[in-house]
Amino acid sequence: MIRARAVARSLRASGITFFAALALFLICWSTGQGLLAFLDSLILVVSGAIVVFRLLRYLARDSLWSLRNRLLVVYALIGVLPILLLFALVGAGAWALLDELAIYLANAELNRRVESLKGAIDSFLRVPPQFRQYAVPEIQQSLRLVLPDVVFYVDGPQGQQRYPSNAPPLNISPKWGNVNGLLVMNGRFYAWAHFNTRGEHVSAIAPLTDATVENLVPRLGAIALIDTHETKGQQVEVASVGTLRASRTNTGPNPDFRREVEHVSLPQPVNRFDIPLSWFATLSHYSLEAPNKAYGCVLWVYSRPSAVLRNYFSSSESLRGVLFDAVVALAILFFLVELVAIFIGVSLSRRIITAVNQLYEGTRRVNHGDFSHRIPVRAHDQIGELAESFNQMTGNLQRLLAIEKEKERLQTEIEIAREVQSQLYPKQAPPMCGLKLTVRCDPARIVSGDYYDYQTLSNSQLAFAIGDVAGKGISAALLMATLQASLRAQISWYQPYSDGNRSRLERAEGFSVATLVSLLNKQLYELTSPEKYATFFFGFFDETTRTLQYTNAGHLPPLLFRDGEVIRLDSNGMIIGAFPWASYGEGYLRLKPGDLLVCYTDGITEPENAYGEMFGQERLIELIQKHIQEEDQEIIRIVLDTVRGWSGGPELHDDMTLLLAREVESA
Repeated sequence: MIRARAVARSLRASGITFFAALALFLICWSTGQGLLAFLDSLILVVSGAIVVFRLLRYLARDSLWSLRNRLLVVYALIGVLPILLLFALVGAGAWALLDELAIYLANAELNRRVESLKGAIDSFLRVPPQFRQYAVPEIQQSLRLVLPDVVFYVDGPQGQQRYPSNAPPLNISPKWGNVNGLLVMNGRFYAWAHFNTRGEHVSAIAPLTDATVENLVPRLGAIALIDTHETKGQQVEVASVGTLRASRTNTGPNPDFRREVEHVSLPQPVNRFDIPLSWFATLSHYSLEAPNKAYGCVLWVYSRPSAVLRNYFSSSESLRGVLFDAVVALAILFFLVELVAIFIGVSLSRRIITAVNQLYEGTRRVNHGDFSHRIPVRAHDQIGELAESFNQMTGNLQRLLAIEKEKERLQTEIEIAREVQSQLYPKQAPPMCGLKLTVRCDPARIVSGDYYDYQTLSNSQLAFAIGDVAGKGISAALLMATLQASLRAQISWYQPYSDGNRSRLERAEGFSVATLVSLLNKQLYELTSPEKYATFFFGFFDETTRTLQYTNAGHLPPLLFRDGEVIRLDSNGMIIGAFPWASYGEGYLRLKPGDLLVCYTDGITEPENAYGEMFGQERLIELIQKHIQEEDQEIIRIVLDTVRGWSGGPELHDDMTLLLAREVESA
């Protein structure tokens, strides 16, 4: 409806102009206003071209938008149009052939009768002059059935002689040569033959009477001869044909002739397809006033196909009827086959159109967010497979949408977990206590499984830790939170009261890292599942003695850089959280001013490049030695950037944590 209104609006102005110009043109043409009609025709052509262009554009852009209309156009071009053209070609060919056959029959018979005058003259000339008056009746009798009333004229030294003698005189110019054909004289057609021989001019003339022309081809129909050469404006009777009399003016055939022909009693039609047909052939004729000059005339035949076939073929009427019925039956069978083909084509096209409409409606539903829509599958063909594929696609999209919503929910929870985890890491840098700590953790995902922490026990004692929880993501982050809570609970036991209570001061003085890690291992084992564990390094630095007491529970050995050398701290215990009976030892290290202790997780040393080669501990050592004089924050940045460049990608495969502890002299 919307498209129709748009087309109506676009065609309104040009259409009104076109029809107004057409009406004005018809008025001017009927009233004889030639100049005004010509000027109006220019407007008519321009407005008509605009209307046709807009209609074609509408058909190409709007009407052919739907698949149904496109299929209809395809069927019309491939199926209907060739059939119509074939019927039109067969009909036009049959009409032209039958017309030509009718003309051929009439013309051949007319030529045969005209040619018979030549034989009559030959017979006449073989008779001695003194016996010609006796031979002419015999010759006329022989031509009675084809050309009755033949008259012979002989112009010689004794003047003009006529046979029979009562024939009217005829002025024949001696300039005539040998001719044979039609002659128009006194408004009528004649058969004429003229020969010059032995000093004589012999002519044979026979009038083409109504009966003569009517019997040219019996039962063929109406036959007419029409003179077509110009006269001087007067009406001249030029033919007498059967019961018709055809006349002509200088402007063409008399229009009454066609109406007279249409009322001729034609042979009865054999069936409803036996329609009248008419055609003409151009001939030539002579006039006695213009020697040796030919003029044009027309042989007109008005007949029926059955009459033409009856005169042309020699088979019986019954056989011709059987043949015609066979042709009609074959045509009907052809038509029925075409109807069946159209029915099958329409059925198949409706199946295709229905499937396309269902797919179109389904895509519109999906476009509006309705993924529950399903297309009914009615057949197990390619269209059915297409419908099933669409249903599977919408089902997958519906599941993916649910997964995406779940993913968004989990992403929100992970963001909350990240915020919670960020609150677990220390917020402030620890006091110097003779040891400067610098640490950075870059998680591979939103939350990290790497762990670091530091806390003071007194003004001169500092505890710090670094760990790597097995796994990544939420589970590792939860275990990391459990590890931090347990560690801080253990450390808080050794911290003195704010009022300086002596009992806790004594505990702090007797602080043991191995005992703390052992208790931490048992708590993790009891609070987590068996497959959850972590590597852990815990250190306790006392500024008064400058001694570092540490326990390494399966973690990568920290690196001590001293005076250009590297000392790897040993591992003196198993991982925590896996075995409740695990025991842990302690290590002691006295730090000197300028010493740098580097603690790291496997996200630093285990990344691989494109060739599968790990970054490794040796490259880490070389890199730190090269930049050991830089600030600790700069060293951490250089190390992390180098590791990222080694792996060749912006995404991390594991959490990267790096802790630097540099021994500084007390103020």
